[in-house]
Amino acid sequence: MRNDAAMARVASAFALVCALLAATTGCRKAGEPSRWDVDLLAPLVNTSLTIGDLVADSLLVAGADGQLTLLYRTELFGIRLDTLLQVPDTGITYSYVLPIPGPLFFAAGAMLPTDEDATTLDLEDVQLRALAIRSGRLDVALTNMIASGITGTFALPGATYNGQPVAVQGAVPAGSPQAPSTTTLTRDLAGHWFDLRGPDLDQVNALHSQVSIQLDPNGAGANVTNLDSVKAVATYTGIVPQYAEGYFGHRTEQVGPEHTELDLFDRITHGLLDIDQVEARIRVTNGVGADLRIRIHELVAQNTRTGTEVPLTGPLVGVPINLTRALDLGGGFQPTAWNATLHTGNSSIAPFVENLPDRLRYTMDLELNPLGDVSNGHDFLYYESTISAQLELEMPLRLIATDLTVERTVTPDLPGSADGHGLREGSLTLFATNGFPFQARLMLDVVDADGLVVGTIPVVGEVASGEVDPDGLVRDPVRSSCTASLSPAMVDLLYTGLPLRVRAVFNTADQAQHLPLMAHYRLDLQVVADVNQVVNGDE
Repeated sequence: MRNDAAMARVASAFALVCALLAATTGCRKAGEPSRWDVDLLAPLVNTSLTIGDLVADSLLVAGADGQLTLLYRTELFGIRLDTLLQVPDTGITYSYVLPIPGPLFFAAGAMLPTDEDATTLDLEDVQLRALAIRSGRLDVALTNMIASGITGTFALPGATYNGQPVAVQGAVPAGSPQAPSTTTLTRDLAGHWFDLRGPDLDQVNALHSQVSIQLDPNGAGANVTNLDSVKAVATYTGIVPQYAEGYFGHRTEQVGPEHTELDLFDRITHGLLDIDQVEARIRVTNGVGADLRIRIHELVAQNTRTGTEVPLTGPLVGVPINLTRALDLGGGFQPTAWNATLHTGNSSIAPFVENLPDRLRYTMDLELNPLGDVSNGHDFLYYESTISAQLELEMPLRLIATDLTVERTVTPDLPGSADGHGLREGSLTLFATNGFPFQARLMLDVVDADGLVVGTIPVVGEVASGEVDPDGLVRDPVRSSCTASLSPAMVDLLYTGLPLRVRAVFNTADQAQHLPLMAHYRLDLQVVADVNQVVNGDE
């Protein structure tokens, strides 16, 4: 009897299922998939915000107790070779002209008188004795108006390459005053050494050169008049020194206003920090073989996102910084250095950093050889020589946060596809487990490829901070929930494939207490949709 009753109940249930299926499929066309509406919970986003979303992990140092210190190094400014020494492009013309009307007959292979010259480079106050060239070029254009082919040689008695004399040589066909012929000779000057003291070794900035002309030994010779000439135009272009020696002059260079980009706080999009303590170590180095005096007139922290500027005050700005010359090691150099430490007791370094700068602006004077030619013409610089300032910033992460905003961009896990939405509308629940000692507001925005907001999902509620003990450390994370409404229009926007930007806006509950940040702090977030879903709506 019991078996018969059970069989009856199964048959009844089967009939009910068949009736339900008939009801749900009776109005669809043949071959269409089944579809029906249900209300359910759909997890759309799972993500976490960590200390790495505030500051890059590479800048963080964890102590034995897990407390974090930010250690940041960057170049404040760098003054390169071209500020101190520029070798201008230089053209030099040499001509041979018969000193009498002529004509005079020159036999085949005859040598015309050699033209020798020492041209002075225009280097303003710089007086060079020697120059090693890293890159550059010499072009010699030989023009012949004599009725015989010639061989022209352009020699540089003061130059060597790998210890050997330097000369360029080439043949030029016969020409005439009415139809001159020209040949251009080119030499790469990289690796060349120039002695710029001239033929008698008593000058500076002197390019010593010789031009020699020989008539073609296999030709017939030529009659030459004072209208027939041979001209050589030597052009030095793109000269970049590898090494220079001489007296660089007593002069003052104005530097700036210039800018240095900072990436220290580029992950913080908005908000304010109140820092408990910070120390900045400044090291100014001189890689030039000349004494220097630097005066930094301004060093300003610029936050281009907010337009706020905070100038630095302290022992770095507005005071003369005297740097002795670097030491020439023969093939290299040893720089000299000046050091200073800035802290909250002697400078404005705290508000300078609290401005969350992404750029620094500086203006300075650079006085070269303030005591004159104390090296007796033996100043030097290498291509690698720089005058630079390095900043090392050390800041224990104990702070007060005011609207401190960090973000993460995610792609929601949406059921269905763009052509057939699995979701229609509903509400969102944001479950947050907060291990930070800060309260947080959550913001959800749909953004385009350029990060511009194209839609906003308003969030109601606030995330409570983690439970903080008397030492300001989070003892336990705290779980909170917030809500948001998901309209059909916003659902359509999400199905276009645009990402969702999740922002957390942190605030310290007690705005008088600096709280330490630990390496393990995090905010875990899950966004769940309580929505009406179309099952098989797009499959």
